[in-house]
Amino acid sequence: MTVCEIGAGSAPNARYYANASRGPETMDWVGVDPNDSMRAYAEENVAAANDGGRVKINARYVHGVGEALPLPDASADAVVSTLTLCSVLDQGRTLREIRRVLKPGGKFLFLEHVLSRDPSFARLQIALTPMQISVADGCHLDRRTLDEIEDGGLFSSVNAEYYELDGFWVIAPQVAGIAVA
Repeated sequence: MTVCEIGAGSAPNARYYANASRGPETMDWVGVDPNDSMRAYAEENVAAANDGGRVKINARYVHGVGEALPLPDASADAVVSTLTLCSVLDQGRTLREIRRVLKPGGKFLFLEHVLSRDPSFARLQIALTPMQISVADGCHLDRRTLDEIEDGGLFSSVNAEYYELDGFWVIAPQVAGIAVA
C-alpha cells in the first residue's frame, strides 16, 4: 500500500499508520512537505512508530508542494491531508493533484479547519485572515474546503462531517472525511 501525505511536517500521523489494526503489514509512505527542516523530526517519528508498531512503514520524505506532487499518475492508494489545505497556495490545483496521484478507487482522507457556518463568526475569521497568513505560514481562516472537495467534480463520492471544537477559537470549525477517486 502506498500512502502520500501532503504537508507531512514532522510525520505526527506515523504512529497511527504503524498501529492500524487492519490492513497491510507494510506501507510505503511518501511524506511531501516544502519545509525541509521538518525531515529530521519526521524520520524520528517514523522510526519511533516502526519500533513496536504492527505495520512497518517504508518512509520517503520528499521536498514538494500540494500543487505539484512529485508522484506519478495513479500511484497512491491513499492521500492524507491534516490541517494542510488551509495553507496551500492554490487549493483547487492541490485537489486536482491529489486526484491525479490516486489510483482508481483510492481514498483522500482529510481533516481541515474551515470557514465557520455561523455568519458572524465567519466575518471575524475573514477579517483575521490577512494577519493569520502572515504569522501562521500562509494559513487561511476563510477557506470553504469541504465545498471545494465536494463541488470540484474530482471524486466519485465524499463522506464528510462539519463540526466545531471547543476552545480552538478561530480554527474551531473543522471538517473531516474521505473522498473516493
